[in-house]
Amino acid sequence: MTDGPAPFEALDAYLSGEMPDADALGFEEELFAGAGDGAAAEAAFVDHVSRIGRFLLPRGGFDIGSTRARIDALIAQGLRVQMFAPGPADLIDGVYHLPRIDDDAEIVVTHLPFDLRGFDSANVIIEKPDGAQLKTFRDVSWDPTDGSAYAVCEAPLARISAAAGHIRARIIGKRGEHEHEVAVFDTVTAP
Repeated sequence: MTDGPAPFEALDAYLSGEMPDADALGFEEELFAGAGDGAAAEAAFVDHVSRIGRFLLPRGGFDIGSTRARIDALIAQGLRVQMFAPGPADLIDGVYHLPRIDDDAEIVVTHLPFDLRGFDSANVIIEKPDGAQLKTFRDVSWDPTDGSAYAVCEAPLARISAAAGHIRARIIGKRGEHEHEVAVFDTVTAP
């Protein structure tokens, strides 16, 4: 693989179908010949990422936050989207109690109605009530019309998250080098 594009570029062209058939045959032979030198693991990784990307792209891609228009587009595609919009009626003893995730849900969306306009970026930190961090979502995007974010999650991952029980979310907005705590809220999703 010394002539032509770099290995990742060649693999991308091969996986996407952009590589001419004549070149693809030779590339396949090189992949099999190089299987003992680590190229197979690299190829398997890139193939796995490519498959994930092809699955996620029509479902919102790799964006961490989304807009209402994008959520409406997912619904229009026919995806089974379950939306959570925690409100005062869901707040019990300072914790938002969310309903159970539907068995047929494909995508779970939680609307975060906090205005993030005016910030350069925002992170959402998920932690246990004792402060132990579970996950940080970096550079969350938001809806430019009202500043709110729509947290989009594949339903299987949302179910795993719900199994964690009581969690706390901290939304941190950044302006330049300064961080501002926009909101903190606790949630529990029904089993």
